[in-house]
Amino acid sequence: MKIIATILMFVIACLVPLRAESQEVTDYQNRIIFHEQVDINSNLFLAGWIIGNGQIYGTSNINLFGGLGYRGKTWWFESMIQRQWSAKDKKLLFNNRFQSQLSKKSSLYVEIAPFLDRKAVYDMVIFEQNVWRKFNIGAETENVHKIGRDSLGIGPRVSTPLAVFGNHKLSTALAYQFRRQETNVLRFYVVLNRKDKLN
Repeated sequence: MKIIATILMFVIACLVPLRAESQEVTDYQNRIIFHEQVDINSNLFLAGWIIGNGQIYGTSNINLFGGLGYRGKTWWFESMIQRQWSAKDKKLLFNNRFQSQLSKKSSLYVEIAPFLDRKAVYDMVIFEQNVWRKFNIGAETENVHKIGRDSLGIGPRVSTPLAVFGNHKLSTALAYQFRRQETNVLRFYVVLNRKDKLN
């Protein structure tokens, strides 16, 4: 019952636009993610991502990533070049991603991406804890550090895997970010992970 109550409280909090500082609305977003790792050997792999960010009040964008990764027993690390396109402009970043299974029930994801075409750094950190069957709760922070005022956000998230078919794994998440002096964000994630091997 405590788990159900927690879920209901989180969903209600996310669906009601909350006011923080100057914000009076919530930006409803969706992030559609495709992630592929193609093994070169037992540790080294090719890494690629396609990410679409749909936003109601912000600027929607699409991102393409490509690079190399290294996998340990309970973690992986990827370094890639990222190109982002939007109606406003395009951006180039050096994207680095790390994910670790800290324990049987907890995981950590860290992303750091310096911009290559401007003076700024993007970062994102996600921590999740399994609380019931395949249901996870946690927190995420997403920021852009730049000249002038940084763009900062933090808030709770829930996630769960949906299906595994072949070498594909489909999962989903819901997060609410409280943004400092910006519109708060309610974001729905759909993630498709795929693993393969070079012939």
